[in-house]
Amino acid sequence: MSELFAQIDPRWGWLVAGALLATAELVVPGVFLIWIALAAFLTGLIALLFAPPLAVDFAIFAVAAVASIYGGRFLYRRAADEAPEPLLNKRAQRTIGKRVTICEAISGGYGRATDGDSFWAAKGPDMAAGTIATVVAMEENMLVVEPAV
Repeated sequence: MSELFAQIDPRWGWLVAGALLATAELVVPGVFLIWIALAAFLTGLIALLFAPPLAVDFAIFAVAAVASIYGGRFLYRRAADEAPEPLLNKRAQRTIGKRVTICEAISGGYGRATDGDSFWAAKGPDMAAGTIATVVAMEENMLVVEPAV
């Protein structure tokens, strides 16, 4: 077995290590090994093109690994800051400003309203069923509505 490894050019080891790390990234949760795999691929490419000494290979790998990890963290942090919609999982907050239909008359300040296929407890001035209202606020999990103008 050692004879097999003795015949392999050590410069190809970087590419093999990169492939193994990239494959391991598919199995391991998180996004970390891919950046080290990228550094190994870069080191392998440089080793194949320029054939530097092994110590230089390790230095290139170290610098490339640190740079790719910080670059990856920068990309993910920037993507997290640019959330596509800030109210994505805050459905009740998204209804503010929308028009809803009163499905159960508001009497004594309380009733029910519908927004599409969702039914909500509603609070506001007395309104008959079927009235169109505008959501002006949320209190706990209840729509605060006013008659639409």
